[in-house]
Amino acid sequence: MFPSLKIARLFRINVFIHWSFWLLPLWVMLNQHEDSILPLWMNLTLIAALFGCIVLHEFGHALTARHFGIRTRSITLSPLGGIAQLERMSHEPKEEVWIAIAGPMVNVVIAAGLGTFLLLGIILDPKLFETAPGTFLGMLLLLNIVMVVFNMIPAFPMDGGRVLRAILAGSMGLLEGARVAVIVGTVFAVLIGVVGVFLFGNPWMVLIAAFVIWSGFQELRALEYEEQQRREAEEELFIVVPSS
Repeated sequence: MFPSLKIARLFRINVFIHWSFWLLPLWVMLNQHEDSILPLWMNLTLIAALFGCIVLHEFGHALTARHFGIRTRSITLSPLGGIAQLERMSHEPKEEVWIAIAGPMVNVVIAAGLGTFLLLGIILDPKLFETAPGTFLGMLLLLNIVMVVFNMIPAFPMDGGRVLRAILAGSMGLLEGARVAVIVGTVFAVLIGVVGVFLFGNPWMVLIAAFVIWSGFQELRALEYEEQQRREAEEELFIVVPSS
């Protein structure tokens, strides 16, 4: 398969673009129409700006995880968004909550900055949103707000799903909390896919939903295996070797 392209190294973390990422701008170009809100070059620029925000979002996760002693191997961008590959997930509910919400909080800060800038711009020029730059910044603001809302949907392993698992783990234990979170996440992912197709006609929503379901069960299996290994290690400690 085609290798990922390294585009940067920040805070000792490599940032890659997965080969499939280029399917997104290709899809945008193929679906560009004369009555589109923005011209093609500006739509492509908007994608670049959006993924710049996604990189910052992932660094929010990565640097917060580093604060808790968890390193990040890399950050990879794909058509479905970004993934910060942590060397391990925190098993402490409070740490998991902080790591999970750090990404969306970055988008809140970006949205607040863009909103303040646009508000000042409208005061100076009431017709700002009738211009291409005003429309561009307005759409980038909207996309960051959508990112916050979307990522906080309790669909594990999305950020909101991780917060849900952390809350459940406090009373049910990590593994049982993860199982419930995966079930809830699967339901929400199916709803995301259905709404994406029938309400917005957006095939990317189906891919995101499928990825959420697959990732959730993969992480659950890894956690179940880890729990099995832990139990086997504990059982070995209680084996009594008869003396001769």
